[in-house]
Amino acid sequence: MIKIINSIVVFSLEMGMLFTYGYYGMTRNWNLPTKLLFTIGALALVIYLWAVYAAPKSSQQLEMPYLAFFRAVMFLVPAFLLFRMDLKAISLAVVVLAILTQLISYFTE
Repeated sequence: MIKIINSIVVFSLEMGMLFTYGYYGMTRNWNLPTKLLFTIGALALVIYLWAVYAAPKSSQQLEMPYLAFFRAVMFLVPAFLLFRMDLKAISLAVVVLAILTQLISYFTE
């Protein structure tokens, strides 16, 4: 049961991660081409890295403990962006969930 709940929380963190990159990029005080370039580039890079190294069906998925570390870092970068946007409570929640889910993953996988 813990593994299922953890998987749901990890998936929610993944979706939040993508939303955060998009929101961060589009709310900066940059001109529109720069916003679009950053947002599309960041999302493309994150999706690529996740698909290659963290996706469950990837042939190159990292082994534990590297997988847990990789996912934690991938979740902590958006937490930092949330912190920079003065969304400190959400940032803290993401940090706690990222660390907790990856510790659970490490010990259950």
